[in-house]
Amino acid sequence: MMRFLVPIFVLLLTAACGFTPQGDIVRAAVAEKGAQAMDEGLVNAEWFICNAVSVGAVKRRYGKSRELADAYNALCDVDPAAAVIDAAG
Repeated sequence: MMRFLVPIFVLLLTAACGFTPQGDIVRAAVAEKGAQAMDEGLVNAEWFICNAVSVGAVKRRYGKSRELADAYNALCDVDPAAAVIDAAG
């Protein structure tokens, strides 16, 4: 029973924040921190795709077509002379 009351209490508490000036501050802070977290997540994902994935995984995923190879090379700012996958098809 208690495990159901705690989430309901938290939900009511956070919902009540919307009716006060402090609620606006809380929402703005959550939005800002959420945006920062998503931006950092995207940077981390790009780093993983461009630097941490194996060559074989890159070839299997992005070597299927010229468009995918071009997209990978553009995303990772790959020097054409050092490209892991050939964008020529």
